[in-house]
Amino acid sequence: MSQFMEQLMADLDVFVNEGEFAEKHEINGIEVPCLLEGLNTKQMLISISNSPDFDGINGIARILHIRTADLPDKVTRGNVVDVDGEVYRVGNIIDDLGISTISLEVDRL
Repeated sequence: MSQFMEQLMADLDVFVNEGEFAEKHEINGIEVPCLLEGLNTKQMLISISNSPDFDGINGIARILHIRTADLPDKVTRGNVVDVDGEVYRVGNIIDDLGISTISLEVDRL
């Protein structure tokens, strides 16, 4: 493995470290360190209006950043996921050098 990749993997430990950026969240009953961010109203409206599934009901509610290796098995696009007792539908999942960024969607009335 190159020095660059070794350093990148070491940086993942900082990113998902509870003493740095991450917090423990329960995902499908498994507690893992990750970053969970909400969207403000403006971000929510932009996300909803750009969604190919937009019919006035669905929208992105949260973004989850988690080490790909820590991702529970059943977290795949289109499945339902329980995050800290709240149920979301998994939208996009992007794996970028060991960190998965996942959009969590909810139904809006």
